[in-house]
Amino acid sequence: MRLLIVFVVVFGLLIATGQSSDGTSYKFSLAIHCPSGELGQWFAEAKEVNKNDQFILSTVGGTTSDKFVFVEIGGLLNILNNLESLLLYARSDCKIANIDVGIPIPKDKGHHYAFRAYNMEDDNDKTDSEAYEYLFMKYLEKDCAMNECKESAREYVAKGCDVFKNEASQCMKGYDNALPKYCQKDGSSVHSICSDYGSTKMILIIGGAVGAIIVLVLAIGVFFYCRKKKKSKQNMTGTGTMSGSGTLSGTTKQSTATNNFNTGTPTGTPTGASPGAPIPTGVETTTGAQRY
Repeated sequence: MRLLIVFVVVFGLLIATGQSSDGTSYKFSLAIHCPSGELGQWFAEAKEVNKNDQFILSTVGGTTSDKFVFVEIGGLLNILNNLESLLLYARSDCKIANIDVGIPIPKDKGHHYAFRAYNMEDDNDKTDSEAYEYLFMKYLEKDCAMNECKESAREYVAKGCDVFKNEASQCMKGYDNALPKYCQKDGSSVHSICSDYGSTKMILIIGGAVGAIIVLVLAIGVFFYCRKKKKSKQNMTGTGTMSGSGTLSGTTKQSTATNNFNTGTPTGTPTGASPGAPIPTGVETTTGAQRY
């Protein structure tokens, strides 16, 4: 009889274990935030919801004088409840309660998760990235200590932030702000996620330095090009007049050869004038070169 009881217990554990490994689980990583002061008594709950009823998935609560609290709730979803969605609820002594309804349930089997920060003092729950930064600092500390940061890669976090569409951008901003602060803590650099962050940071630094050098080289090239062009323009302006004289002479010397155009006195008799005829009054006497 005892052997039969032991067999039944072991068989039941094996079934439960098999269902757990094959079932659908969900985990919510939460930050509950009271901006102006202490949270006091606080409470968070996740429920499974169908058309007719709600079933508690998990609950957690406590009391604190801090303005932040980080918690994780969730568990294995009960497929016998004909689930349609999940509900997430948080409240505190700070001011008001917050609730998310209609959280989609994945149809596949496996582990699913989401990140959410609640601002308990805002009716519209306008949560800033400060609350998410606190959330991820706590999340990184826990995950990296337990799982060597296996669930802290940016792609992994982005998927969890995207569950709550209206919070996704603030959620990722909080993660991006928290990561360098976490990685700068003593001993944190041994984790792979910080190594990846350090490599990315180094690439950005090197890329920025190379870009600065390229800009400097281009600036120097442009400077010397403009300087050369300015000098060339000045040279053209200084030699703009003809060589030998700044102003053209009223008389033009056509040639050094002896002919009728460069002797002191014209030779021969002008056409149409009789020898010995007087020069008309008012007509200029031509001396030297003939004026045209």
